[in-house]
Amino acid sequence: MLVAGIVTYNPDIERLTENLEAIAPQVDRIVIVDNGSDNWPAVTKVVARYPVQIIRNEGNLGVAAALNQIASEARELGAAWLLTLDQDSVCDAGLVSAYEKHVGEERVASMTCRITDRSFSYEEVSTEFVDSCITSGNYIDLSEWERLGGFDERLFIDKVDTDYCYRLRGDGKRILNVHTSGILHEVGTGTTEHSLLGKKFVVFNHSAFRVYYLVRNQVYFARKHRQTLGSAGYHRNVRTAWTRIFVYLLYEGDKVAKVKQWARGLHDGYTMSINSSEGR
Repeated sequence: MLVAGIVTYNPDIERLTENLEAIAPQVDRIVIVDNGSDNWPAVTKVVARYPVQIIRNEGNLGVAAALNQIASEARELGAAWLLTLDQDSVCDAGLVSAYEKHVGEERVASMTCRITDRSFSYEEVSTEFVDSCITSGNYIDLSEWERLGGFDERLFIDKVDTDYCYRLRGDGKRILNVHTSGILHEVGTGTTEHSLLGKKFVVFNHSAFRVYYLVRNQVYFARKHRQTLGSAGYHRNVRTAWTRIFVYLLYEGDKVAKVKQWARGLHDGYTMSINSSEGR
């Protein structure tokens, strides 16, 4: 049983349709968990054309909780692996078959692929194995997901994927990079590239709501995985959280709201209790 899973939250219907059109021929079932979308009637109308099993949450429970719901449903359906996709991602025609060729390889419990973003250029990664990968296009071993206790729902959104990858690697597993196939992806609308003091970086223009989780989870992740990251990695993650304020002040709108959420995120990131093996 080949299963793909998608978390939806107020999706762009045209893009969601492209997503379903691309993945439907490659799997037996698509499991969608909707986090209380305002355009729910439009979502149900489009998914009715495909082999979809849909679960609706009355409110937004976050990406991590929805991914755990999808994985639980995939296990019930008899799937051994699960392909997770963002609502706006469009995968290559042969993505699942490319992954399936590597199922059973020693210590491989997650696979990723070539990521092409609509808004900016990812640095091409050609190594056989990677330290972490994004949720979209990730092929996960469900037995390992179950053994680890699932995705950490305290994260809600942001760093959910990275945290899971680090827990996998801490358990001796590997993340295979199948870069012969890929997905077309979009981190967010309004994304722009800038250069400051000779250094290029991307401005995502996320909402103030999202800023809170970006900052909070960056610090929480660093604290949770401090031993694995080492001193340099820990300080690099924390420094990224602190220096985000310059991006909000110099390049983004809604500055007051974002600075408030940045400060709140820092505070909570340092004060959240941590269990290093925590999943659900």
